[in-house]
Amino acid sequence: MNRYSIRLLLSAVILSSLILAAGAYLSGLPRKTLGITTKESFAGVFVPSDENEGLYFDTHGFITGSGVYIFLPSYARTDRLVLYSEDEEGGLLERFIHDFTAGPLKILDEEIFVKQSGLPSVNLSLAPSAPGLSEIEASDKHDLSSKGTMELMDQTGFLLREGMTIRGRGNTSWQEDKKSYQLSLSKPKDVLGMGGDEEWLLLSNAGDYSLLRNEVFLSLSRDLGIDFTPDLRQVDLFINGEYRGVYSLTEKPETGKNRVDIGRNDYLYRIGVDKGNYTFLLYDDEEKKGMAEYQPLYGELRDSKDRERIERSMPFVQKVIDEMYDEASSLEDCDLDSFARYYWLQEFSKTTDPALRSVYMYWKNDEQAMFMGPAWDYDRTAGIIEMPFREEDYLWPDGWTARENDYYKRMFKNPVFIKAVRDCYENDGVREAFDRASGELPERIENIRRGAEMNFIRWNGPPEAENNKIEEVYGDTSWESQIKWLTDWLRLRAEWIGNNY
Repeated sequence: MNRYSIRLLLSAVILSSLILAAGAYLSGLPRKTLGITTKESFAGVFVPSDENEGLYFDTHGFITGSGVYIFLPSYARTDRLVLYSEDEEGGLLERFIHDFTAGPLKILDEEIFVKQSGLPSVNLSLAPSAPGLSEIEASDKHDLSSKGTMELMDQTGFLLREGMTIRGRGNTSWQEDKKSYQLSLSKPKDVLGMGGDEEWLLLSNAGDYSLLRNEVFLSLSRDLGIDFTPDLRQVDLFINGEYRGVYSLTEKPETGKNRVDIGRNDYLYRIGVDKGNYTFLLYDDEEKKGMAEYQPLYGELRDSKDRERIERSMPFVQKVIDEMYDEASSLEDCDLDSFARYYWLQEFSKTTDPALRSVYMYWKNDEQAMFMGPAWDYDRTAGIIEMPFREEDYLWPDGWTARENDYYKRMFKNPVFIKAVRDCYENDGVREAFDRASGELPERIENIRRGAEMNFIRWNGPPEAENNKIEEVYGDTSWESQIKWLTDWLRLRAEWIGNNY
């Protein structure tokens, strides 16, 4: 092949690539419309992906009392957005091209706004033949799943497209309108730098009106040196092109190379009081039987349904739990440093379930010791909710809570545990980590700010009854007041513990 032929071939390849690239953005022809929009016919707007650069799914406007909002992924171009007015049946009325960088578009008396956050966007496209989102959300036990494709994009463009299965997740949080989900990818993928795995969670943070508590306290867990703390990224979630809000895309607390990386002869446990969610009884306090609010403690071996393996694992966790309830125990089977650091995370955060739910621990056979962690589930923390049936105050940043609960009450009569708690606070960085927690918030706030604005257009803001303390302190319950409360709370909590520990 001569030089001329090579040049022709290269030119053809480059031209073909450019045509394909352009087609990826603008492959669609204008749709047929009625050519007119009237007040009687107007019911919303439709935004097609094949007529808009950087938009990789069709979407519709979200109608509110203040206008129609089009939520777009961060990569989508908005200075020449093509959209259609539509009627109640989805019929297209009229085609518009508008530069939204210059301001909103007005269709008749309705203002049309565009919102983008800068966060990575996830779109879950459910297969037409698979169960729909409403069917998944009607499954209280999360036993109905659906199939489809997960697409992930950030401001640089496409990062991932992979087959997936989706189902619901959560207990109390499942009662919220904005729900959480579990994704199982068809093969392990590294998602936003969090390491390769198949299982991923999308946490709605529906009861946390700052949207930041899980991010803050999982980050604090890593700063405290609690191993295998799940990583987290904030994303805009779309399902079948419909904007669903800001979600925390996180690793699942499970065994694996990029998760809880322990050996074949080691065991990961979860303990708690919800009998139906666990496998075996761990502790039933004879002194508390019949008392109001008392529940026995149960456990389960994670990531295994092998009955023989489960039975092999039970003596290790049983022995450790017995030591935790024994005030005179030497806690010889506990890694005291990890137990103390985990306690401090529960205490500092004022989690409402410090010893009762979402508590993980793992046994390492080569060290013949139990370690606490990974940390998990911190949306009900930092003054987010009152607990009227408990004596401790969970709203304000003063006072002790975790050490007044369940096995911690016994452990705080044990001088071995008390010494470990004091040592890591005074000498091994716990105090300093608490001081850093509020200082790291401004960057987190700015990262999520535009996403939070979108989220609370899509979903109702905080109900007044659940946020009376924020209104009492700052005069309203806006997102700005929510994050100010969290910032001040973290600072005051660190100061109070420093003065009173």
